[in-house]
Amino acid sequence: MSAELEATLRLDRVLVRVASLARPVPSLTPDNAASERARMVAGLRRGEHPVPVYTPRRQRVDSEAYRCIDQARTLADASPVGALYLARLAELELDLAILDAWGDPGRVRPLCQRRYGRADELVRSGEDMVPLREVARAFLSSLAPDDEDPRTLSAEDGVAPLIRRAAVGMGLEVDVRIEPRLASLAATGERTVFLAERAFSEHEARRLVAHEVFVHLVVAANARHQPMRLLQVGLSGSFADQEGLCLYLEEAMGLMTRDRLRTLSARVLATDWLYAGADFGDTAMLLFRDHAFSAEAAILVAERTYRGGGVARDAGYLAGYLRVRSAIARGHAGLDELRRGRVSLGQVEAMRVLEERGWVIPPLYRPSLVLSRRLTLGGTSAETSPPSEAASLTMFELT
Repeated sequence: MSAELEATLRLDRVLVRVASLARPVPSLTPDNAASERARMVAGLRRGEHPVPVYTPRRQRVDSEAYRCIDQARTLADASPVGALYLARLAELELDLAILDAWGDPGRVRPLCQRRYGRADELVRSGEDMVPLREVARAFLSSLAPDDEDPRTLSAEDGVAPLIRRAAVGMGLEVDVRIEPRLASLAATGERTVFLAERAFSEHEARRLVAHEVFVHLVVAANARHQPMRLLQVGLSGSFADQEGLCLYLEEAMGLMTRDRLRTLSARVLATDWLYAGADFGDTAMLLFRDHAFSAEAAILVAERTYRGGGVARDAGYLAGYLRVRSAIARGHAGLDELRRGRVSLGQVEAMRVLEERGWVIPPLYRPSLVLSRRLTLGGTSAETSPPSEAASLTMFELT
């Protein structure tokens, strides 16, 4: 083993420790989230201004994390790829600061603006670059809600078996757990998919399989086989771009709907309203009254935006989707390149160079769209699964 690679692997081990100490940031959901959600949905339907009353849920930041960051920055000087680690360490340091500020809007919101961005981020629309909020507004004004899709599948007996079937079909291990506190429909760890305790429509179930299995679980499995654990922890910028990759695959599999684009757009505008001074109730009321969202959908968007005092991460989903879609369409990145680990578009070229050196390897798991559709849609072939109406009629001018 070369001295440079040995130094990088030492750096890897320290980075993993830092990441483990910062990991609680996205998961600090209040213990009473489910009961508060139900109360506020009922109130919003009656025209009441919703005000959440959450049970605080915080976690102390271990001072070891900052000692590890200092150690990692010193080790980065001896690695030829130290800049990749320094960029990720900067994100993790922000994660720790957010964790420490959890529940304090005055402290947490400026940190989250730096970490996750704002609605004024520029994205490509045709040959122009426009603020993300303009794209979100255009979607909400032009896309009518989909017809209601009945929720007939339970998480335990309806969705979990589909996830297990798709994972096993690729040779992946997966543990599926039901989590009643989740504001999202699902969340995925290394080998675990967490599902909200609610009923799902058949379309939602299939979309979750595409999103959680064929991107998040595949990426996690590929990352575990990489020599550098940086790809398991995640490169800088990987959060939004990996979520964007999930959305790109949803579209490629014919699962992107008008409601999905409307929800992604609502998250952008909710982030914008948060930073403009709107409170939880203002945001929920605007979505419910002015943008034709159901009371449940409006509360869920507000809950995700205002959690922890305003840890607004979700504008990155639409931004990442537009970036990934444009990059793949222009030939700047490939689907499997983005699934070799938790990589970002900004580091694709660096990964190609490291592959030539043998420090990064091609992805072990590379499910084709045909296989992905078969395991997700229950036998529907690529030829009979057309692009979604929302994507085919609305999105091309934005790439």
